[in-house]
Amino acid sequence: MLIGVDLDGTLEDSRRDMVAVARRVRTQLKLPARPDSAMMPWVNKGMNELYLACFDDYIGSDGARLTEVRQRYETDYLDHVAVETRLYPGIGPAVERLSMLGALACVTNKPERISWRLLEVLGVSKFFTTVIGGDTCPKGKPDPMMLEAAARRCGFEKKPSRTVMIGDTPADLAMGQAYGASTIWCAWGYANQPGDERPDWIAHAPDQLPELVREAFGIQTD
Repeated sequence: MLIGVDLDGTLEDSRRDMVAVARRVRTQLKLPARPDSAMMPWVNKGMNELYLACFDDYIGSDGARLTEVRQRYETDYLDHVAVETRLYPGIGPAVERLSMLGALACVTNKPERISWRLLEVLGVSKFFTTVIGGDTCPKGKPDPMMLEAAARRCGFEKKPSRTVMIGDTPADLAMGQAYGASTIWCAWGYANQPGDERPDWIAHAPDQLPELVREAFGIQTD
């Protein structure tokens, strides 16, 4: 059984750290300052979208400059991955319990190595079998390719008989549904509503996640 879990907005809130990285990189490039409020909406849209929106006055249509921004951003983010980022209250114990119910995979738009580093700093990396980042596969959410990659890395030779995808955005739910997974929407995340995608379950607090996954897998509660 496979359990996919989103990172940003599901396990933690990293928006302020991500905006801070963008601010520092703009300073490195000698670009005029932008208010955090102008950059905040882009930090959970995918990394390329963040680069193109927050550095549009530098990148333009220059692919080499996009590559430069990506390298500068990832280097700085690795060095400042959890200055203000913390797990949501109750997530640590919930993740540990989830890891006992199936192979646990973090499926996120964040680059893979940064995601591993963040999970390590936050003290929960040991509970994850793998991390599938936004740079792991040719396609990202809502394409099911990321969950397919997670299944392979977790040792499934064929599609797991049961899969659950946990996340806070419509893209998480759409990816899970496209893969054939049961879906759980986290009401504490970045999105106020699950959008047009209808989740199978709604978790209002992290401590509800293990029991909802047990229900999805048909595991009887002791």
